[in-house]
Amino acid sequence: MSPRLPSGVLAASITPLQPDLSLAHDAFKQHVRWLLANGCDGVLLFGTTGEGLSLTIQERMQGLNTILSADVAAERLLVGTGALALPDAIELSRNAARKEVGGVLVMPPFHFRQISPDGLFRFYDRLIQGVGHDDLRLYFYHFPELSGVPIPFRVIQRLREAYPDQIAGVKDSSGEWAHTEAFCQDFPELQVFSGTERLLLPVLRAGGAGCISATVNVTAPLAAQVVRDWRNDSAPESAQGQLSDLRTQFATLPTIPALKHLLARRRENADGATVRPPLAPLDDEERQAVNEGADRLRETLPPSNSGG
Repeated sequence: MSPRLPSGVLAASITPLQPDLSLAHDAFKQHVRWLLANGCDGVLLFGTTGEGLSLTIQERMQGLNTILSADVAAERLLVGTGALALPDAIELSRNAARKEVGGVLVMPPFHFRQISPDGLFRFYDRLIQGVGHDDLRLYFYHFPELSGVPIPFRVIQRLREAYPDQIAGVKDSSGEWAHTEAFCQDFPELQVFSGTERLLLPVLRAGGAGCISATVNVTAPLAAQVVRDWRNDSAPESAQGQLSDLRTQFATLPTIPALKHLLARRRENADGATVRPPLAPLDDEERQAVNEGADRLRETLPPSNSGG
């Protein structure tokens, strides 16, 4: 099975919202097109950064329709379809598979923290059977710091053996290089993405696919330069160092509100900073820190394409 989803740099896209907290469909289209025009090989919709679990099933399906209506190639989209209720995850994943997206990213349900490996296997097994579609390409979302539920290698291996055409890859947001490297070594047939740009170059060198990251919403041009330099054997360490520094700047800030504030400031659209509860807007001190970092960001990044 060959993956449809491109390797390289994928942004875990924000989801623009209106002041009344509904989806801002036009701004959503504009942002995804900007990402694809400025270095992203693909885009993750409705992941953690996209506030996916704060959105209803209908909102996520309508949002996917919005992006596809903007002439965005379906294979360049990875869609977050995780949900606490298995039937909801099946419905979201089936809808995305029918539209032939590049893949679906599924975090394990985390309302029960002590999930056994057999329980995890049953969840993904029932999901794949429930979708019942040959076009399904499933990516595991390993983010134990957020979910509290790690995905053991043996569960992935069992599912890979049972569904070799549907199991396509992993997003490893553990932030632990040894763990990501082990994914690359143990599953060379899968697309392994790091959840941070700081590991982009090491992942590429280890045979992985690239990165899927929140901060690529603003660092996409520089992340793309790392990939180009690596492919051309042209000293990618320099761009990677700059990219890692920029990622580190966000480490002390609430990532999603900070990214939305930064993008709203760039586009002179105050409504673009809206987040859905339980997230909260930046306070004055946080806002000042983001504003001070904005100038350095402009100085560091290569010129961007303003189209879209």
